[in-house]
Amino acid sequence: MSGVAADRQGWWRSLLQRDGVARGDIAGGLTAAMVLPAIEGSYGLIAFGPLGAGQVQLAFLLGAVTAAIASVATAVFGRGPLLSGSSGALAVLTAALITALVADPHFRGADGRPFVPFILAYVALGVVLAGVLQALLAALRLGGLVYFVPFPVHAGYINGSAVLMVGAMIPHVLGLSTVYGHEADWQSFKWLAPLIALSALVVALRPPGWARVIPPYLLGLLVATGLHHLLALTPLAGSLGPLLQAPVFEWPRVDTMGPAIDQIGEGILTANLGPLLLFAVAVAMMSTLQTALAGSSIDEITRKRRYGDRELFAQGVANVAVGIVGASPSAASTTRSKLNLDAGGETVMSRVVFGVGMLLALAVGLQMMNFLPMAAVAGVFIALAIGLLDRWTRGGAAILWRQSLKRRVPVSLAWNYATMVVVAAITVFVSLAAAIGLGTLAAMVMFIRSNSKRPIRQVVHADRRTSRKIRPAAAAELLRAHGKRIALVELDGALFFGTAETADEEIEHVAHGVDYLVLDFERVGEVDASGARVLLLAADFVQSHGKRLLLAGLMPNDARTRMIRDMDVHGLLRDEQFFPDADRALEHAEDLLLAKVTSDTDEQHALRLAETLLGSGLDADELAQLSALMVERRIDRGQAVFRRGEPGDAMYVSLQGQIGIWLPPSGEHGAAARGRRMVSYAPGVVFGEMGLLQGRPRSADAIAEDDALVLELPKAGYERIARENPTLLSKMLLNLGLLLSSRVRALTDELEAQSSAR
Repeated sequence: MSGVAADRQGWWRSLLQRDGVARGDIAGGLTAAMVLPAIEGSYGLIAFGPLGAGQVQLAFLLGAVTAAIASVATAVFGRGPLLSGSSGALAVLTAALITALVADPHFRGADGRPFVPFILAYVALGVVLAGVLQALLAALRLGGLVYFVPFPVHAGYINGSAVLMVGAMIPHVLGLSTVYGHEADWQSFKWLAPLIALSALVVALRPPGWARVIPPYLLGLLVATGLHHLLALTPLAGSLGPLLQAPVFEWPRVDTMGPAIDQIGEGILTANLGPLLLFAVAVAMMSTLQTALAGSSIDEITRKRRYGDRELFAQGVANVAVGIVGASPSAASTTRSKLNLDAGGETVMSRVVFGVGMLLALAVGLQMMNFLPMAAVAGVFIALAIGLLDRWTRGGAAILWRQSLKRRVPVSLAWNYATMVVVAAITVFVSLAAAIGLGTLAAMVMFIRSNSKRPIRQVVHADRRTSRKIRPAAAAELLRAHGKRIALVELDGALFFGTAETADEEIEHVAHGVDYLVLDFERVGEVDASGARVLLLAADFVQSHGKRLLLAGLMPNDARTRMIRDMDVHGLLRDEQFFPDADRALEHAEDLLLAKVTSDTDEQHALRLAETLLGSGLDADELAQLSALMVERRIDRGQAVFRRGEPGDAMYVSLQGQIGIWLPPSGEHGAAARGRRMVSYAPGVVFGEMGLLQGRPRSADAIAEDDALVLELPKAGYERIARENPTLLSKMLLNLGLLLSSRVRALTDELEAQSSAR
């Protein structure tokens, strides 16, 4: 559904409502249509000024109709109160092309003068091509380009534009005599003109309560105009500034490109195709950036998000439309849109009201605009410029001032504010194009800087942080003694060309002192070709020195994994080196290390009860009594010992195989539904004791990760021991207490290792 159709639902019915959206759209669109004609015409004078003084009226009209046609055209696909029109940057681009065409003999008539119809046709064709290019950019999803520009850069561009607006209005505030296309006469200062501008400014910013039904900017314009004409009846009339000098209206023509099309066969157009395409590309890029910036600014004010690509496509359609009638290129404008928004415009229909209102104002009331004092128009635009200064700019300045008095300037705020000031200064003193270029460069630099932080968050060894596999005391002691031989390297941020070299150096340094190197990718958001090369260099170094490299946090279908696989043309990495998380990788490294440092490497044989944590310290009679009360169970790999939610009516001792404690997702069961593995138990470890001791249901699934053999102590057996053999019970509880304390100790070590990285 188009933007017009969507916003039109219920729009006409809201005309009957006092605070209806239709009334706001009409007020906003008409206010902008009454205030903007003089400024829109001024853009045309800049763009088409090189055609000469004889084309002043045409230039003014082409600039004015640009805003009207562009706003109506964008309403077909756009959303919200975003108004379009020409701009200083686009006008300057157009003027540069026309200047070159005027000097080109191919664009002169038989009398030796510039042939205006052909020049206008050539420019119009360039604007149409720019619109088509913008539509292609929208298809490539580049409408959200502005969101990659840092906010201080964005604020600098907006604040610089506000300063330029004020600067452009200064001659009118002073009442200077101006002739379109010529410099202002600074000797013609009128001392009452600033009073007229000030009255418009004050009323626009602080309208009286009784006049709230009238949009503030329109009220300011009317009050200042009335004051001007009242003073004109007094002897002070000679001290007032000039009125708007409006030309005679002519409807735009739709056959503007005809002369250019007629010349295609003559070769003139194709001979000048290069400059035409350069102009089209420059206009498309400038219009795209301005549209994105304007849309972002209005989104921030309205707290609504529009579709950037859709708005870009709408602007492309608008440039095709204005090009067909020979008008100047257009872009969405924060200035126009805020004027529309502040006056009540809310929906896309305010664009239609503005465009139609502008054309009617030009067709019917253009000569009536001769009653508007330029000082009043200037005062309203200065009020609008003040409104463009965002709260962060004003608030940040106040904070910096207060903190500087205390000699405690916040460095981060100061740097961001300085960036904003520099971009604003470039906008004012150099050009808008340079400011946008600087913004793009700043965005790239800040992105690289933010992602070029130290690529390794921390390095921790297995003597401080172990896997969640609970092992017998002897194995745990061996890991504490030999854990330095396993290193877990937690990578952080993007592993790309900006961080690859640093990561390579640090990984190689760590690898020198260990036998097993685990690289954890959990915190890595992206891996590019340079980052993948680092991993392959690490793999080559580790393997060539007889060490083992394990990669954690990389799933098979992960984009990071695919990039690494694509770069591994020599097959340095094997499937068994990839693990879903750091815990699994650590567990595997621990198993390899324990197998290497112990003579008893076969964990497949079943333990005896006396070799388990529960049977530790028990004499033969106690072992016999406990064994008689326990039931031996064989569990196939993948089967459950118990399920979450089942009664906690037994505890278990693992004699063979590994038991994992899993937290299933969404209450589902089965191997396919496994969620997160909380802990893993090696042979000899007790599990399920908390459910038995507390008498509460199971909180997780216990799954056999190998073919397992367990001893089950039912609740009845435990209660019998409590009644008949308190000594045995006390020894069992002591062993359970030691087990629980070891788990707490392992958790404390892990938390300590993690906190040391912060």
